[in-house]
Amino acid sequence: MPFLPYEEPGIEVILSLTSFILLLNITRYILDRLLYCGIIGQILIGIIWGLPVGGTSWLTEGYQETIQALGYLGLIGLVFEGGLSTDLKQLRKAAYISISVATVGLLVPIAVSFLLLILPFPSSSGTMYLTPLAAFSAGASLCSTSLGTTFAILSSANMQHTRVGVILVGAAMMDDVVGLVMVNIVTTLGSGGMGGWPIARPIVASFGLLLVSLGLGAYFLKPIWLYLVKCSQSETVANVPTGGKSDIKETAFKQFRRIPGLGFLFSTLVLIAFVTIASFIDASVLFAAFIAGGIVNYLWDVGSRSIEEEPRSNPAQVMYEEYYKPIMDFILVPFFFVSIFELRFTSTIQYRVSKSREYW
Repeated sequence: MPFLPYEEPGIEVILSLTSFILLLNITRYILDRLLYCGIIGQILIGIIWGLPVGGTSWLTEGYQETIQALGYLGLIGLVFEGGLSTDLKQLRKAAYISISVATVGLLVPIAVSFLLLILPFPSSSGTMYLTPLAAFSAGASLCSTSLGTTFAILSSANMQHTRVGVILVGAAMMDDVVGLVMVNIVTTLGSGGMGGWPIARPIVASFGLLLVSLGLGAYFLKPIWLYLVKCSQSETVANVPTGGKSDIKETAFKQFRRIPGLGFLFSTLVLIAFVTIASFIDASVLFAAFIAGGIVNYLWDVGSRSIEEEPRSNPAQVMYEEYYKPIMDFILVPFFFVSIFELRFTSTIQYRVSKSREYW
């Protein structure tokens, strides 16, 4: 039977990993304090420590792939935090402006790419001109906004609760969904296909998930959550044994209230459910993570208002800071921004050149 033997990592691996994690956090702290650009420092460290420059001298390729996978968990958690902290009422009010910003961010790169059609490009076989498909592919690759980077920058500048921050969040979410559509369009056109459903499926699935979530949160999850909150706040009548089902019910809820981190558990299950559903229906996983954060934020808010008229703080945000924030801020999110070291510049450039020759 195959098995994985436990081998103690060498001192080189221990020193490489610890120095890597420490340098990531120290660099981001210093650059955020001075220039608000700690993310840039982490990306540069990823390039130096990883395959683009350092190769496998400090971190083996297996470790780098593991860091990349953990970094994607950090990206999902970062977008989930965005859903928890975003004021949904303010986001709804700024919807039209967000759509306008997203539209500009979508059309301008494509328009600029098509302007390049009039410019000649030298090649080994003479002067060549780009085809419309090549121009559209270049514009499509530039129209998608990094949702995780947007949240990270807004958070570092304390702008996530401002009107500008909410508008940018809405625009970034729309661009993330449209980016999936653009990828399908380029893939379909490049293979010579003209199918409409494969192109439209991501946007239909993403916004269909949003509409279902709105009804699910208001009419299914909300009553269940309020019932659990009510039961967790109710006091058991002491020394009044009834001997019936109510005794069993009270005992069950008494044990239920003793489960540590119950809110964290439910919130994480909601996140996992939405991300899994989005993956199966070809919707945007990050958009689903944001929706999950919004649903959890909504449920925590209605639950706290059922106890006190005006909550003193955002309970969902308090839960995030208690359970998620330490590992997110110091491990997972830095791993996401350094995962650029999985990009092999030489092979990428060779691939782009070969593909551009096909387009010409």
